[in-house]
Amino acid sequence: MKKLILYFLALIVAPSLFAQTVSFNPKVSKGQGPSTFFQLDAKSNFTNNTMDSVFEWEVIEISSTRTEWEFGLCDPGNCIVDLSVGSKAEFILAPGKTGEFKGDFVLNDKSGSGSGKVVCYSKANPSIRDTVEFILNAWVTSVKETMAVNREMSLFPNPAKDRLVIKYQSSSREPVNIEVYNVLGTKVKNINHHGLESEINISDLQKGIYFIRYKEGSKTISKSFSKSE
Repeated sequence: MKKLILYFLALIVAPSLFAQTVSFNPKVSKGQGPSTFFQLDAKSNFTNNTMDSVFEWEVIEISSTRTEWEFGLCDPGNCIVDLSVGSKAEFILAPGKTGEFKGDFVLNDKSGSGSGKVVCYSKANPSIRDTVEFILNAWVTSVKETMAVNREMSLFPNPAKDRLVIKYQSSSREPVNIEVYNVLGTKVKNINHHGLESEINISDLQKGIYFIRYKEGSKTISKSFSKSE
């Protein structure tokens, strides 16, 4: 009888003693595409083999050949843009579950390469941790096309908090219709652009990445910007 009790106690205690790990798969995730993309991303699955459910990640390294690139990260519960080394956030993941991490760079129409390294650990026991690295590479598909996009429109400040200034000299005398979309493709703003500069009030938008789109003649051109808090 005593041996039977000890056996059942071992079954209860064993998971807490031996199953306390977290892991990323893959530990190095890569993504690539043309610089005309709004952003490039790479994905990795985070598995919680602990009894904990509250975790925190921290950006420990960002490297990029382009200063215009902006690093962002989505964990199983949040998406945060324009991160720097030391940026942190908490998220919830139940024991035994797997959630997706996505690292990305907003390209701002620039080719190049970059990487972001993130460590994730249990809040209750920070020694339980694992690290993932996201590596992105963007190439120029057309020098003429890239130069044209850069010449035709600029946005500032970027990131923007309350107001975004659009600088664009149209070749047409008619107003240019400019639309703002969120990452889901939903149109959230619409303005008519006159002259060289226009200003958009974005104070009512949520924090995140948005895209400016306009059409002139046969061309449709897009540029991205980040809304900060």
